[in-house]
Amino acid sequence: MWALTHVRIMDGTGLDIEDGGMLIDNGRIVDVSAHLQVPLHAEEVSGQGRLCLPGFIDAHSHIGLSTSGETLGNQDVNEATEAITADVRALDGINPQDPAIKEALAQGVTTAFVTMGSANVISGMGSVVHLWGEIVEDMVIAPAAGMKAAMGENPIRVHGNLKHRPSSRPGVAAILREWLERARLYAQQSHIGYKDYDPRLEALAAVVRRDIPLRVHAHRADDILTAIRIAREFRINLVIDHGTEADLVIDQIKAAGVFVVTGPSFSARTKQELRHKGFHTPAALVKAKIVTAVASDHPVVPAEYLRLYAGLTMRQGLSFTEALSTITTAPAKILGMDDQLGQLKAGYRADFVLWKGNPLTDIQAEATAVYIAGQHVL
Repeated sequence: MWALTHVRIMDGTGLDIEDGGMLIDNGRIVDVSAHLQVPLHAEEVSGQGRLCLPGFIDAHSHIGLSTSGETLGNQDVNEATEAITADVRALDGINPQDPAIKEALAQGVTTAFVTMGSANVISGMGSVVHLWGEIVEDMVIAPAAGMKAAMGENPIRVHGNLKHRPSSRPGVAAILREWLERARLYAQQSHIGYKDYDPRLEALAAVVRRDIPLRVHAHRADDILTAIRIAREFRINLVIDHGTEADLVIDQIKAAGVFVVTGPSFSARTKQELRHKGFHTPAALVKAKIVTAVASDHPVVPAEYLRLYAGLTMRQGLSFTEALSTITTAPAKILGMDDQLGQLKAGYRADFVLWKGNPLTDIQAEATAVYIAGQHVL
């Protein structure tokens, strides 16, 4: 057991303790208080007046799958050979030695949802990992946290060029419906023998059982509405990833109770779907009380600058607390881990960072100490 004292404690819920402390034991926060009572047997560490924030959470990343500075042979984001590769797991491709992992950690990003890419209609299973550990088993928090699917240009271009389905938006929707229906029927079978076993349907069964959400890559408003339509038909949990035009269909998203992961809004408009891109989108969604995260989509833009992407939403009218929530409390909720990540609160994982300066508003802000599960890792 140990205590961190003399820090300003803030998080995305509006918590703001000017000179407070936290008690940590066994990797969890035990107490947070302005008048912390430090037990006699606990080691006390002074934060020297630094700003203490939760570790940032990147809600959509390919970090570790796309190794920084290496060639195509070490880029494992897409298994683009088939339109349906639901049995592929991001966890099996994460390289803990990716230099980008430590770079992101040094800038306060302690957790990421690492997902397969958007080349396929259904691409595979994503995982929640800490950005610290010698091997993947040390990093993983939730091995199966979301099934990646994609609408729009990417699967159309990849598979249309191969001269097989899909080559159109209706084709993408038809294939997605077909495989969700297959998974629904598969999940209803109580005794599946070896001859009936299908690894793709086994993975998709977790979606139709609502154990995990379908994480749908969708930029255009019409693609977002198609994803909502299909999710409603199959009664599955849906998260929209990217959501470039999500601010154009706010009422429909809110009515459906769908969460949105936006970004990367800092990159160029490299295709038609991105014409509406900007930080106005997450700002509008947050103001509409839609659970919204800002993500890097690393390596599209580097994960290490996640704090700056969140900070840029403040130029669109968000408060510091609202902007901070897009990389703390909101991604934790989207990942189904809001009972243990994203806040500085008793019972939560002790993932936090000490800052010299405000990381969302000051480009020169410095992370002076990074803690994961109460361990000082950087």
